[in-house]
Amino acid sequence: MAEKQIYSIEVLCRGKYESWEFDQENKRDKFYESVKTQFADHAFKEEPTDVKDTDILQLSANSMHINDDGEVDQKMRYDWFHYDSFGDMLSFINKRFKGK
Repeated sequence: MAEKQIYSIEVLCRGKYESWEFDQENKRDKFYESVKTQFADHAFKEEPTDVKDTDILQLSANSMHINDDGEVDQKMRYDWFHYDSFGDMLSFINKRFKGK
């Protein structure tokens, strides 16, 4: 097994999950920041602990390294948004992702 790097953006909301993979971490990071900027007015300023899970959209950036022995090192960062931005965020990401 060869070493492998996986860089992705993931959206989770009300049990729905979507993800997009990138070949380079810096491309993924730039794309992630553009999504955060676009939906900044829908973001929670800090982790929403007093809000029902069904009212939260989680956007995450995942970096996974799988070495030759099959060991996995994974780092994720999260941002939280109001669930009502789910459809708009998916449309934004899908449109921009195709053009990357």
